[in-house]
Amino acid sequence: MLVWLGAIALIAGAVVTLRSTGDPLGSDTDSDGPREPVKVERFAADNVVLPAQGRPPAPPARVVAEPERDALRVSWADALPGGNVPDGAEGYEVRWRPENGNGTDRDFGTRLVATPDVRLEGLTNDRRHVVEVRTVDAFGQRSEPARTTGTPSETDESRKSPLTGLYDEFTDPAEFGDRWHLSGYRGCVDVVAERGRGLPIQLGCGADLAMLRAKQPMKLTAPTPSGELGRVAVWTDTAGTGGELTITLAPGPVDRVGADRQRANRFPPRDNALPGGTIRVGVDDGGVHVSAAPDVPAVASPELEVFPAPLRGPNVTHLFEVVLTTTGLRVYQDGLLVSVTGVVPSWQSSSVLLGFRGPERRRSRVHLAAAGFTGPATAVPAAVEVPVNAGTQRVLNLTEQSPQLGIARTPLEQASSARLVATLLLAEGTDPHGVVMQFGALRVPARPVVAVPPAEDGAALTVAADVPPALLGAAGATSITPFVLRAPGATQQVRLVETYLQITPVAGWTPPEQPIEPGRPQGADVLPSVDAVLCNSAGEPLTSAVLPPTGQVVLKVNLDASTSQWETGTIGGVQGFQVWLDGDLIAGVPTRADGPGLGGRHVMSIAVGGLARDAHVLEVREYAMAGDDRPVSAVLNFTVR
Repeated sequence: MLVWLGAIALIAGAVVTLRSTGDPLGSDTDSDGPREPVKVERFAADNVVLPAQGRPPAPPARVVAEPERDALRVSWADALPGGNVPDGAEGYEVRWRPENGNGTDRDFGTRLVATPDVRLEGLTNDRRHVVEVRTVDAFGQRSEPARTTGTPSETDESRKSPLTGLYDEFTDPAEFGDRWHLSGYRGCVDVVAERGRGLPIQLGCGADLAMLRAKQPMKLTAPTPSGELGRVAVWTDTAGTGGELTITLAPGPVDRVGADRQRANRFPPRDNALPGGTIRVGVDDGGVHVSAAPDVPAVASPELEVFPAPLRGPNVTHLFEVVLTTTGLRVYQDGLLVSVTGVVPSWQSSSVLLGFRGPERRRSRVHLAAAGFTGPATAVPAAVEVPVNAGTQRVLNLTEQSPQLGIARTPLEQASSARLVATLLLAEGTDPHGVVMQFGALRVPARPVVAVPPAEDGAALTVAADVPPALLGAAGATSITPFVLRAPGATQQVRLVETYLQITPVAGWTPPEQPIEPGRPQGADVLPSVDAVLCNSAGEPLTSAVLPPTGQVVLKVNLDASTSQWETGTIGGVQGFQVWLDGDLIAGVPTRADGPGLGGRHVMSIAVGGLARDAHVLEVREYAMAGDDRPVSAVLNFTVR
């Protein structure tokens, strides 16, 4: 198979040379000086047959606008329960204006989107707005508009009524640490300064996993008449195209669970990497994935009508609820039952962990608009968290020499007591019950925070140890050296994810405020990625990069905008793409028939007979509307022999 996906080649039986996206070839892009704008015109060399433009696409059958504070959530097609994709749809153009506007183009806001779900922000509460949605095909043709109206309004306060254990709208992101612990690699997972959308979490290194743990536990209640024991509710935009939300219930204050890099669509129904008693729910493009530790009790669930989860767009907030009942676990999206699983908790109290992950190979920012759970409210422990770095990110074995690196004792000078918490990723042969923390010359056992810790290779393990009283207070050395973690059987693969101190301060001491930094500035609208595949005349991907000197090949081009909205909420407009062979233009396909294109799938035929028996380079270049930026490109190498 010869396939170019973003910047990855998949090939059997041949060697392919790639050039990464955004690094095109050709004389029009090699210079660092000003470039002549490129205008893509329809063109085909003698050996090329281009795809033909058909009839305009069909409009959406129905559009629904749901009110939010200063915003509207607009959904249509398969983002509505039972909705269908319009014929010819590759994406959509959304336009909106206040209802009393005069309807000129100047009054309208416009957005290009790949998914039938969008959040229109910056609107005025209690003012009606008109929204138009047009289907866009692969050539940029627009359908007739489907219209609706909506009026932004304040959040319905009744939604928090059943969430008696905890309800948090994150009105001040700087104070989230009073009620939640954030786990993630610092610099890759950060809460940033942004107001108006709850808690903003920046995922700056790609698809890193951010985990939030509520500092107070959820406690189950006596069954209601319907059998409900407890409920977790989460309002977030993280489950849009390419993103992922996890909701985990674990009988102990763990900070991470399972295999750290495992995405939700790979969750097994029974997972040895989870702590005993743990239940985990993942939501992504593929639907709902429920996973439980092997010891979680199973029950027969009743026959209930379960619906496919409607599609969700990036940056669009939806409500997800995990409901525990005496007859199994149920998952709801915006009130629609989307999953039923026959598992029930074996505990009465658990930690609630919320996991957030963006699309692969793309920086993103997600927002937690609100979260809460049922049950009795409990007090949050009066402890101050202080991140600390161990002398090495490895977990050493019991006899290995440690680096002479430590931590400043400053955070402990105002502590009446302290506990050190660490999360590590296990490797085969590591004893989870044998972890010790070394504070200088002192070694202290670090116990798992759950009764049944995992021992699976790659599983996350959270441990904690009391800091020796000799290290507390004003007297003593200024640093603690070395400061490392050890475990019997630890190898190079046993790594630390995070370490932090939980400090109970002395009376009268107020910890200094920890200001949060501004987030990464929003970039420009992102063009679709370019995926190119060489196929045989039947449309099947080639299994070799060596072609016979007769016949034809089929080039399939997919300008894929599925994750392009994560940066700004809209897709960069595409004027078209060109195909170059050995430095010569052989095809041009405009995609701006009725306005900027937003990607799509195209198929063209290329005759091989006239090509030299030699190595060849084929490049697909996608151009933005202005045509003066570097194109997004994909390169395929093949040989005619």
